[in-house]
Order: sequence, then structure tokens, then C-alpha cells
Amino acid sequence: MKKLRWLGAVSGLALMIGIGAGCGKKADTKSSETTGASEQPPAAAASKSTPAAVKLSGSQEVLSAIDRKDYDGAIAILLRIRQSVTTAEQQVQFANIADEARIKLLEAAPTQPKAAEALAVLRKITGGR
Repeated sequence: MKKLRWLGAVSGLALMIGIGAGCGKKADTKSSETTGASEQPPAAAASKSTPAAVKLSGSQEVLSAIDRKDYDGAIAILLRIRQSVTTAEQQVQFANIADEARIKLLEAAPTQPKAAEALAVLRKITGGR
């Protein structure tokens, strides 16, 4: 059991390092000759042209449903979000949303039986125990 916890911690750390390494400033690959007045900033161009740049919505909905003690509704929203995931980037975003929900449910589970049930369902959804 201790090995599994250690393995989980190491893999989580490796994931955070990998994500952090990808967030550094990139060198500009375009030449300075191709600057024009109609050119969009790279962030705006990427959000319009690549589907990977699409952000998942619903994070606030999940957390507010948990705050309202609507645990079934929060799980339903998470399932809807999970079905809309199409890229690896969106999978990471979904994992972050699910982690935030898990933290809130862990806080509420000792006093709220419905929160404990929702936590068990969330663990099944995300492949945890």
C-alpha cells in the first residue's frame, strides 16, 4: 500500500514537472520580415485555429453545485464535461476540475453521507479507488 502511495506521488510530481516544462517562453519561429498590420497575436490565432486550445467550461458550475450540496448535480456536470473531452490538453483540464471537486467532496464527506457517495462515484469515474 505504501508503494502505491509513493508511486502516485512520484507520478503526480512527474506530471507537474512535465506541464511546467511546457509552459516556458518559446522562441519566435517566424522571421521578423513577416510582420504586418493585419497579423493577430499568436494566442488569438491559436485559439481560433486549433481545437486543442478550446478550454473546458463547467469548473465553476461543479464547484458551486458542491457548495449548494447538490452532489448528484455536480457529478452530472462532471460527466458532461468528461464526454466533451477530445484532446490531451482537455484531458488535463478535466483532471484538474475533477481534482478540485474531489478536494471539496473530501472535506464534506465526513459530515455529509451524500458527499461520501458522490466521492465514491467520482473515484469510479476517474479510475481511482
